[in-house]
Amino acid sequence: MYTIRILEDEDEAASSLTSSLSRYAEEHGLELQVERFKNAYDFLESYKPGIDLLFFDIEMSGMNGMEAAKKVRAMDPTALIVFVTNLAQYAIEGYAVCAFDFVLKPVRYGPFSLKLDRIFHELAHHHSEGKLVLNMKGSSVAIPLDSLLYVEIRNHDLIYHLEDGKTYKLRGTMAKAKEELADHHFSLCNACYLVNLKFVSGTRGNAVLVHDEELAISQGKRKEFMMDLASYFGGSV
Repeated sequence: MYTIRILEDEDEAASSLTSSLSRYAEEHGLELQVERFKNAYDFLESYKPGIDLLFFDIEMSGMNGMEAAKKVRAMDPTALIVFVTNLAQYAIEGYAVCAFDFVLKPVRYGPFSLKLDRIFHELAHHHSEGKLVLNMKGSSVAIPLDSLLYVEIRNHDLIYHLEDGKTYKLRGTMAKAKEELADHHFSLCNACYLVNLKFVSGTRGNAVLVHDEELAISQGKRKEFMMDLASYFGGSV
């Protein structure tokens, strides 16, 4: 199942886009959940991170699609954004929100289906890697698991450390974090750190090296952690 949102104020353009998506899904055996919005304010009010694919019409009254995309990107770094426009010069501005592609109006199924081949190939890759939605006080954010270095617990707060240096903090327990990440090659090196084994570059004494950081390996967790690490690098997980 792929979740798709369309922000388009023109009924004819929205209908063309929706019918093309339905045709593509039928031809390729895909299950899509598509919802259309006519204005950016309603769209943003109901938006929750974790949506797979977003189609934005750029030229709209009130808040335009580019402005809406910037607000979405601030809370959801993983959704694929595709702009639908009749003005190709917006392509350069689209880099600011990491737009995946542009579709020129009017949408014609032949050229559009070729773009959809590329889009759904990327989405399949995203689904295989997975995303984690963090529900913080007053907001939510979806983070790609392949960029999550480790989870730290400090004073009953979970702190998620990402590869790009960003951190996200929310109330929670390490037991809950471990449960959520059980299928994604994370292991406890001590009671305070849940490590993504993908980013382990080695060990030094009683510490594990994670993306240029040293995290302590406790005596109580050492045996299990080292077994998880050996299993991961041995390719048996």
